[in-house]
Amino acid sequence: MTPPSQVRRIAALRAAAPIALVATVHLLAVELLRAATPLLDLASARIGVVGAAGVATVLFVAPVLPAAVVGRLAPVPAVAGTVGLVLLLRLVAQAQDPATLAVVGAGAAAAVAALVVSVRVARDGVAAAVGILLGTVADLALRTAFATWDPIVRPGVVPWLVVAVEAAVAVGALALLRRPDTASGPPLRRRWALGPYLALYVLGFGSAPVAAAHGGVPLPLAGAVLVLAAVVGVELVTRMRLPGGTGAIPEPDRWFAGLAALLGLVAGVVAAYWATGAVALVGLAVAAVAAAVLLARALTPREAAATGARGRTVGTAAAAGAAGLGYLLPVMVYQVHYELEFPFDNRYALVAAAVLLGVAGSGARPRERADDRRPVRARPATVSALAAATLLIPLAVAVTRPAVPEATHTGPDLRLMSWNVMYGRHHTGGVADPEAVAAAIEAAAPDVVLLQEVSRGWPIGGGVDMLEYLSRRLAMPYRWSPAADGQFGNAVLTRLPMHEVAAARLPFVQGPMERSYLAVTLRLDGDREVRLVNAHLQHRKENTPTRLVQTRALLDAWGGRPATVIAGDFNFWPSWPEAGLWEEAGFVSAQDATGHGGEFTVPSDAPDNRVDWIFGTPDVSFSDFEILTGVRVSDHFPLLVTVSFDG
Repeated sequence: MTPPSQVRRIAALRAAAPIALVATVHLLAVELLRAATPLLDLASARIGVVGAAGVATVLFVAPVLPAAVVGRLAPVPAVAGTVGLVLLLRLVAQAQDPATLAVVGAGAAAAVAALVVSVRVARDGVAAAVGILLGTVADLALRTAFATWDPIVRPGVVPWLVVAVEAAVAVGALALLRRPDTASGPPLRRRWALGPYLALYVLGFGSAPVAAAHGGVPLPLAGAVLVLAAVVGVELVTRMRLPGGTGAIPEPDRWFAGLAALLGLVAGVVAAYWATGAVALVGLAVAAVAAAVLLARALTPREAAATGARGRTVGTAAAAGAAGLGYLLPVMVYQVHYELEFPFDNRYALVAAAVLLGVAGSGARPRERADDRRPVRARPATVSALAAATLLIPLAVAVTRPAVPEATHTGPDLRLMSWNVMYGRHHTGGVADPEAVAAAIEAAAPDVVLLQEVSRGWPIGGGVDMLEYLSRRLAMPYRWSPAADGQFGNAVLTRLPMHEVAAARLPFVQGPMERSYLAVTLRLDGDREVRLVNAHLQHRKENTPTRLVQTRALLDAWGGRPATVIAGDFNFWPSWPEAGLWEEAGFVSAQDATGHGGEFTVPSDAPDNRVDWIFGTPDVSFSDFEILTGVRVSDHFPLLVTVSFDG
């Protein structure tokens, strides 16, 4: 006879199994989604934006067919089949070097379908939402520990340990699911809401780099804020008047919670993407909590009517396809906007996703019985306490940040590197690799690094916070100048004292993207100072009028100051009229002055032109100029030069 304590333990494990399974599938899904987007962007460079968009659409609609098959099955076999497929693709993706779109893209699409299917085994919408929130906590903690470089594209043994744990939890949860299966479960409707939820997650409240970039705070703090928001979400949805909730939070009427959450989500998205600083950070946290409420409501049907085999088949297939498109369209429109101009701000794609999720989570929902209500001030749920314990990870990351060594610079010269790092991903492989960028900088050992196309959570950069990763890895403080949507821009890294920092947007004129510049003053030995300006100008050939206006803006910002170096990716060739403005202003090109004018800087796999420049005022001289042609991580080669100052 089984002891009562063991019976209770098994019962508790069985009750927790659906939540653990949903959490793990959510974690797998967001890992694969982040890894797939850079590969789709690489495909766009080869077959065009429209062609890549077609490939993406096929990928994310394709799960309709297998979902229709598994929809005919009882919940546990259906979940086992889809989750097993995702685990297989996840393991293959980890083994690939580099990962390929065929595997990662298929895995991402299958993971969205698996999430749609797996919520069937949750006992109610609240349990399903709690599972997703716990997956959120695991994802945020894991990415913070890995400095936002996802294990799926990271080399080494530790990423394999992560995959092994994910697989073990998923398999263990599947083994504990109750049998015999029931033909239907409560969370069968509006599962398409998972699509826009995932889009907002990847682009916003599930990304510590986005929170750090928009909020202007260190990455560990940003991660901690988002973890806390997820914990608050767990506590809130478990107290709602929904099946599975305690009913401790009454609604004045049956529409109130959904409408309030919709308004909170839209307001949070707007604050996060149209504001900066504390307002943006709070906006992301509010959006995370509101999205959790809406998701719990969306996954709770209006009535718990039984669903036949035909209804399950059609419903599962439709939900899988709609969820795939619900994720893809906002993310694609948001990112493709920088190549194909639309007559609207790309941030409205996020607002549209928020409205879709709000619609799914609004409307009347069943009330819990009055005698099941518990006090609002009830003890936090056990899962909340476990989730809150993960705050130790960002704390550990913060306190173990390497100390910045004293600058080794001596003498009157300055070793300077300027480099467009292309979001920190491989130019030909499409895989995010911030370590390759860090290793190249470390090997060159410059006193100061000027970087362009620095990604901080951008989807096509794999969601990596390049700036925080490089700063921690190289023990170099940074200054940041956002462009575009605030997650893409220019940076300066150095151990030398910096002051007079100025970051500003350049004139827009023509699209597709807003650009910026960053100016800092460095203090050298002997109380010498040098003014550095790092910029990235508009990139299309036909954008010469824009570049001319942006060049004049840079010269106005310079204001005739001596001992100044202005460098970056200026996107013009030596024969174009932009070069004449610099010559007229008296600036000297480091590459031309050192006899390297005929050498190319882009693209790194087949160089045929030069668009990267380092200019200096007449009292600046250059020597030891190098184009580091052995470094091919980005599509641009790094430029390295010694800067000297006359008198």
